[in-house]
Amino acid sequence: MRVALVFLLAFVSLVTWLPDLRRDFGHPLGSSDLDINYQGVVMGVGPLAAAAGVKTGDRVDLAGKSLEQRDRVYYPQTADAGTPVSVPLTSHGRHYSARIVTAPEVPNVPVIVLRQLTALLMLILGAFLVLKRPNVATWAFFIFSLNGGGPVNDFYLLGPPWWFPIAQLWSGVITWAPPFFGAIFALHLLHEGPLPAWRRNVELAIYTVMLAAIACGVVQTVLYLYFGIDWGEGSFITIALTLVAYLSIPAILVATYAESHTATRERLRWVIWAFSIAAGAAIVDFFGSQGNLGVYSTTYLEHSLLTVAYTLIPAVAVLYTILKHRIIDVNVAISRAVVYAVLSTIIVGIFALVDMFFSSALSASRAGLIADMGLALVLGFSFNALHARVDRFMDWLIFRARHRAEEYVATVASAIPYARTSDHVNRLLIDEPVRAFAFADGVLMRVQSDGTLAFVHAAHGRPGEVPTEDAESLIAILRAQRKPYRLTERHMALAVPLFSEMELEAIAFYAPHSNGTDIDGDELMLIERAAVAAGAAYARFKATALRERVAELEDENEQLKATVTA
Repeated sequence: MRVALVFLLAFVSLVTWLPDLRRDFGHPLGSSDLDINYQGVVMGVGPLAAAAGVKTGDRVDLAGKSLEQRDRVYYPQTADAGTPVSVPLTSHGRHYSARIVTAPEVPNVPVIVLRQLTALLMLILGAFLVLKRPNVATWAFFIFSLNGGGPVNDFYLLGPPWWFPIAQLWSGVITWAPPFFGAIFALHLLHEGPLPAWRRNVELAIYTVMLAAIACGVVQTVLYLYFGIDWGEGSFITIALTLVAYLSIPAILVATYAESHTATRERLRWVIWAFSIAAGAAIVDFFGSQGNLGVYSTTYLEHSLLTVAYTLIPAVAVLYTILKHRIIDVNVAISRAVVYAVLSTIIVGIFALVDMFFSSALSASRAGLIADMGLALVLGFSFNALHARVDRFMDWLIFRARHRAEEYVATVASAIPYARTSDHVNRLLIDEPVRAFAFADGVLMRVQSDGTLAFVHAAHGRPGEVPTEDAESLIAILRAQRKPYRLTERHMALAVPLFSEMELEAIAFYAPHSNGTDIDGDELMLIERAAVAAGAAYARFKATALRERVAELEDENEQLKATVTA
């Protein structure tokens, strides 16, 4: 049932812009060179309209006009170029009709395709989320994604005059309602159970304002198209309330941020920034002539880029936040991007130098090709070493705090074999990485003979939330893999096995960073080094204890022999 409903709603959205696909394949719309805002004021005049006597500032004249004529004023383009259009206008009290034969538009096909792909991608993301994790928040976001900012809705034009009002109302509801469901999504995000009282009141207010916006839009459209009454204020109210919906989304998310724990805040920060950008882009777009308010003139390219901004950016942020249990440290991502950019520059530069000094001079003997092949082999064999050096240099140069933390934990791992007691090993293994990498927690658990885990040490002096209820399964996995295991749906992010004399001695658990970001590969590698060193230290303590016990038994044996002899 859920799949059928998602498919039906997606189809209702897609059908409003799919006819525009023909613009991609050489069927341009007919342009009348007119740009009219929501109040019926001419904002822009092209050569065709200017030749027909239209001037900027003229107003449309709806008195006594037919539905088809009002359609043409409301949407002055035509499905086919070469169609004669009569636009009734007034200029300083003078009534006249501008007779224009529409000319083929020059469609910005790359921009149209961009908007089509953006709309399709957003709709797919919304459908994927609601099918993957159905709840109130994902359903609301799916409805929000129905207004994916598709291209010009020329399906208005594909039918007789009576079809135009139906199509306009249909498209209007799909445009007006989704932003309010974006606010509903923000209210329910991270709230699986009943909402607090203030959220319930805000939810009721959102639905009320949404119905008011839709009602104003419907009344304005009906009055305009069926009765020729230009109630532009209705359109203004609808657009203004829609903008309020866009602005309320980051505001609600900020309130959620204030109520959330530290680990959750990092994920919310991405969504807040994304919807803040979306709200800003929506305001700039809606106030432009392409966005209907017509306070200033905007081009189709500007309108399209703004549309992409307030649709795709929040969609990607929400997808990542809902599906990703923990998030990526942005500094790590930037660090890796810088490293690979520098590596690429070095490699390309070396090849360019070889081509400059060898290939051109020795091309006749093909020595240049041999030089390139030799260089490729050398770089191939030395790539890992070069990557490591560049990585270390960039971390030292740009990400010094992270570099110092990694160097410190590497030093701790080297010092563990020289610890004199098991308690000292436990502190070095748990406390130091937690402090250096700013992990939220760290716990060491001993593996018991009965397949359970016993608490040994915690970074904060108390047992953390560790998965002791399924300890047998975790112990079996770690014995089989013999390497760290990521815990994706628990308080802890990582389980690191400590093997001593080939036996699983203990498990070290590490929580994500205090800001909610996950443990990255470099940190994992250093922790694994420390765990191997700790396992070796435990083995040394066992061997030392065993030697001491053997020495004690030998002393007792000698004493018994002496007693018997005496």
